[in-house]
Amino acid sequence: MTLYGHMDAPTLASAAQQLAEKGYSKDPSEISRYLNGWRLPPANFVLRLYEVAVDQAGVAAVGLTEEELLKVHSDAEPTLCRTCPQLRRKNRDLRGKIRELRDQKAGLEAALASAESQPKILPVHPSGGDRQDFTRDVAAAIHIANRMGDLHQQGDRAAALALLRDTTEVLTPAESAAALVLLRQQEQEQLADTLIHIYGRDQSHANVIRMALALHEYGLPGDAGAILRSATR
Repeated sequence: MTLYGHMDAPTLASAAQQLAEKGYSKDPSEISRYLNGWRLPPANFVLRLYEVAVDQAGVAAVGLTEEELLKVHSDAEPTLCRTCPQLRRKNRDLRGKIRELRDQKAGLEAALASAESQPKILPVHPSGGDRQDFTRDVAAAIHIANRMGDLHQQGDRAAALALLRDTTEVLTPAESAAALVLLRQQEQEQLADTLIHIYGRDQSHANVIRMALALHEYGLPGDAGAILRSATR
């Protein structure tokens, strides 16, 4: 905003003080939003800013009369408002994503509570790894494996496989290994074999090796070897 440039106001706080002397009180954070173009300031604010700029630099330096200033402000209003529908859509989309993340968080928290109340669902790592990390791995695995198992048992194999493919992209190697153990325990052999195939095919060699090591620690050397072989095909 060029008017602000004509004010002797090195900080937003000093600008707010000068505006207050003109009878217009405004929080510095609000002034910042106006200056950054996030909001169209009201005409009263623009006029008070103009008065301060003229007092300190003169009309010639400012380069606008009061009438011209109000015309510029009036022209800017519809231009800014044309972006409002797009911003509203983005806001709705973001709110929807927030709701999805909250739902996922609630599911993982429920799975974590289940894992903590049933510590023997999966074998404890023989390496004596961090218990808190292990519990988080188990919680995520329970949530995903149970969901895949439910879909598969309901006959919706396409949805189960789609979830499995998405799972390989978001779970860590340790979480994926825990999910595989659960699928084996639930006798979901087809899903377990598919998880091995997809993970070995799509993940980096480093992640495949990490998952294979985790499977060894869970006592599944056969699956550890299978995922390594899948990665080399």
